[in-house]
Amino acid sequence: MDIVKLPIGQEAPKDSDCISIERMDDGRYRLEGSALISCGDNDEVESVAMVDGGTYDTVDAAESAGMAWAELQCVEQLYVSTMGRP
Repeated sequence: MDIVKLPIGQEAPKDSDCISIERMDDGRYRLEGSALISCGDNDEVESVAMVDGGTYDTVDAAESAGMAWAELQCVEQLYVSTMGRP
């Protein structure tokens, strides 16, 4: 999987496979994501979203969880955006 880490505060391009990590007021990080599932020989593509991907103590933990989720969706190129202070 090709990972594209965007500068802090920059959103992923529309229609891209991406995860978004947002710093919450309590210092923890919230994870969300969206991807097109295109695994295997199936010609059908399905859109999937991770709306409440949980909260994490560190940005690295949130990022790792998001990348693991993207891997399960067979994402080839993943944009990673971080909102707020890292």
